[in-house]
Formats: sequence, C-alpha cells, structure tokens
Amino acid sequence: MDECFKIAQCFLSDVSEENTEISIVESGLINNTFKLKIINQTYIMQRMNLNVFKNPKIIHDNYSKVYEHLSESKYPRHKLDFIKSFKGDELVIHENEAWRVSRYIEGETHHVCNSLEMAFNAAEALAEFHFHLQDLDVKSIVTPIPGFCDFKFRIEEFKKATIIGNQDRRLIGDELIQEITANIYIIQSYIDLVKHIPQRVIHSDPKLSNFLFDKTNENVISLIDIDTIMPGTILYDFGDMVRSFSNNLKEDDSSSTVAFNQEVYDALFNGYIKIAQEFITDQESKNLSLAALCVALVQSIRFLTDYLNDDSYYQVSYENQNFDRASNQFSFFKEIKEYLSL
Repeated sequence: MDECFKIAQCFLSDVSEENTEISIVESGLINNTFKLKIINQTYIMQRMNLNVFKNPKIIHDNYSKVYEHLSESKYPRHKLDFIKSFKGDELVIHENEAWRVSRYIEGETHHVCNSLEMAFNAAEALAEFHFHLQDLDVKSIVTPIPGFCDFKFRIEEFKKATIIGNQDRRLIGDELIQEITANIYIIQSYIDLVKHIPQRVIHSDPKLSNFLFDKTNENVISLIDIDTIMPGTILYDFGDMVRSFSNNLKEDDSSSTVAFNQEVYDALFNGYIKIAQEFITDQESKNLSLAALCVALVQSIRFLTDYLNDDSYYQVSYENQNFDRASNQFSFFKEIKEYLSL
C-alpha cells in the first residue's frame, strides 16, 4: 500500500499512515480500486489500466463536458466528483500508471439483481441519464476505446483470434466457436440497423455494479464508472443493461441452469420506456429487444476472444474463467432469443 499513500499525498493533505486507512475494493474487471479514509473523509482512488485506456485524458475531458451539462440540466442524481491534484490535474501519472481520486458517495453496489423494483429503478435511471444528455453535442465527445461499441470490429477480432490465438484454447472452445459463428447473422442485422439510428452520448457500461443504490431501499443514487462514456446508440446501453441485470447466474457460472430472468427483462423494459418515451424514436423503441439479444452475443464473443488471446483484457482469477464467462453469456443469449422470438 506504500504506493497508494504516495499517490494519495498528490491529491490530499493530512495523508499519513497514522490517520489514513486504505482498503482494496473488489469491484470491476479493468481498473484497481481502493477506498481511502482520512480522519472523517472518505474517497475512492483508482489506478487505471493503461493497457485498456491508452489515453485516460480523453476520458476525463469527456466527463468534464458531461458533468457540466448534467449540472446545467438539473440532473437529479449524484455525479462522480473528481479531486484535482495539487498541480491542478484530475490524473496523476506515476511510473507509467494513471491515478485519480473521487469523493466517496455513500451507497452500495450489487452483483445480483435482487428484485424487480431494483431493475425498474435502474432502467429508469439510465433513461434519465440519456434524457439529460440528449442535447449535448455528440461530436464533442471522443471515443476512449476505439471499436468498443463497434460490433463489426468485435466480429473481426473474434475471427482473428480463432486463427492466430492460443491453439490449445482454440481446441477447448471449438464447439462454442462454431455455435457463435452460426448466430453472427443476428449481429449483422443490428449492424445494418444502427446506420439509421441517432448517435447519442451514452454510458456504454451500464452493468448492475455500476449503479449505486441507497442502502435503505432500492433507489438509484448514482450511475458510476465514467470511463466508457462515448458516442453510440441508446440501444447498446439498454442491451448491456439487460445482459447484466437479467442473468440469474454469476458471470463465470457455466452451469446448465436457467440464466435468463424474463420478469427482470420486462421490468427493465418498462422502467426504461417510462422515461425514454420523452425522447426515443420509433425505430429505437422497436429494436430495444434486438439490442438486448445482440449485446449478449457480442459479450460472449468478447469473453471468448480474450480467452483465445490469453486473457489480455479482462482480469481472471483462474485458468479458464474467460471461457466460462463466454459459455455463460452464450447460454443467456440462447434463452433470451427464445423468449423474444427473434
């Protein structure tokens, strides 16, 4: 933790081993997160993964515009508030690593959707986020990870990995590779569709653990994790929310039990539309279900691609975790495909 103390001193005064407590926050697959307590104040400190976020300044430039716009539009929920270092920067670069500190927002995150009310409230919060950003110039926002929401790119990377990736893993994943390949036509229909869908400012990672809930009820306090804010379609955000919230299984649970929760899906749809009807187009509204289906399949592709590429993107805690994640997502995809009759 010595490094953490050194970084904290770049942002905050009165940091010492005597009055400062630093603990690891077990959350997220990309960055390293720590909880920082100094006397009566609490902060979140993160070490950003520069293998993923190669230009973190883009992220904070984007968020500065989003933060200002949400503030001016009277957005009602808490926003992440980053502390500037003593040199006036939100990012501190130390030994080729980027660090940042934000004010702690009291609340709790979840990895399993506990109720239909939680799903409805989160979907409502996501739509509210989209609503308040609808008139922010999307051209002013830069994509921090090229290809992140580009399904064509995901397919190309998947095909490349099946050829030049780890061939031992290629053999293990052969059956899943074939099943995914047989369903890629569905993603192609989405790729054709988004050419005619408005580009908006989106969150791009509205998974369950990126919603901060009130500890006393299931109201959403804040939509957190601003690293992937970028131009895209609201279809992507809705689809990714469905992928996260309505999966009954943990992300790496590859058992054969039922993965897709139909009631949670319906709650998400109803919660989102309640607010989104104020700004959504007919074409967007009609294709929310297609987006949910495609994002699930693309996420399976992303996990399997990373598995074939020797786990270069997602953090893993055991040998075949990314393969288990890919299998889980594909099972979910098949169930949602049946439910939506697509």
